[in-house]
Amino acid sequence: MATTPSRGSGRARRRTRITPRRAAVPIGSRAPRRRTRTSREAGQPAVPAPADRWTRIQQAAGTLAALGTLAVIAFTWLSIQQVNNEHALTREGQVTDRYNAAVSNIGDDSLEVRLGGIYALQRIMEDSPRDQPAIVNVLSTYIRSHAAKPKKPTPGREPDSDIQAAATALATRNSDHDGTVRVDLHGADLRGAELTGADLRGASLTDADLGANLTGADLRDANLTGADLTGAFLHGADLRDADLRDANLTGANLSGAKR
Repeated sequence: MATTPSRGSGRARRRTRITPRRAAVPIGSRAPRRRTRTSREAGQPAVPAPADRWTRIQQAAGTLAALGTLAVIAFTWLSIQQVNNEHALTREGQVTDRYNAAVSNIGDDSLEVRLGGIYALQRIMEDSPRDQPAIVNVLSTYIRSHAAKPKKPTPGREPDSDIQAAATALATRNSDHDGTVRVDLHGADLRGAELTGADLRGASLTDADLGANLTGADLRDANLTGADLTGAFLHGADLRDADLRDANLTGANLSGAKR
């Protein structure tokens, strides 16, 4: 006789078939994903983003433009310097030509030509201060050789026009450009010369005949040893530190002179 399985045993078998449920995941949370390794972590060079590449291109273009500008500036500066040097050489050559022509003219027999040479030398002193020392020597020599003190002076004599022109050029020059050169008119005959306000500082005037108009003249440190200043107008002249040993000041007007 067959036996009928009891209900209790079937329920038990069904219980053993129940599989365990997964642990409940909180609502709103996500399971962590596995992080993908980047190319830098993998040892491969990073590829720049398009925006970074464009920025670098712009920076390189700006640098090249700046270098180009500097090159243009440098080229322009060098060109200007070259032009200035060429102009300086041209001016120097012109001054040399003018100087040579003027020196040649003051040796001419014609008074007009000599006067032109003297005025040209005076102008060169103004245009080219570096040539002034040489011109001071030339004009001083010219006066000494063409206006030497005579053994028997003639009363009331005035210098020739070329001597007056040369004396005026020396008297009105800017002595700051003389360098170590000093006016040297020793033994010259300048009686009656117009030398008002003349700059004769440190000049050598030994044994010169200076019965001239020296009103307001600057004669500081001048060597006037044995000079003849008879009847000279020295009103307001500056004679400080001038060497006046054996100088003849008979009839000289020294009112307001500094001594």
